[in-house]
Amino acid sequence: MAASPKVLVVDDDPGIRETMLDILSLEGYEVEVADSGERAVELSAKGHFDFALLDIRMPGMNGVQTLHELKRLDDAVRVIMITGYDEGDLAAKAMEAGAEAVFRKPLDVATFLPLLMSSLPG
Repeated sequence: MAASPKVLVVDDDPGIRETMLDILSLEGYEVEVADSGERAVELSAKGHFDFALLDIRMPGMNGVQTLHELKRLDDAVRVIMITGYDEGDLAAKAMEAGAEAVFRKPLDVATFLPLLMSSLPG
């Protein structure tokens, strides 16, 4: 039996982290959460994630900076960016840096989950 895909959820909003943890866990993913880009980099340095869900706007290291660091550590990690703001410039930079997509908060689970599933290997 194959291992469950590992997903890293990175958001400074505890409600978003909790909601995504619940949804993705119910879908069979192994999920870890981080409240900052710095913590996400620490977790990624300790082990492989198949996918990362990153908030664009966070205190300290923003989502695009975090994306660059995660890709530096593991180029195979797939990334979806999320934002509650109009982040045209940062969203464009995220896509240029290798993000699969940028979604607005609140996330539409019906749109988000199929993209996540289709982006994972296997």
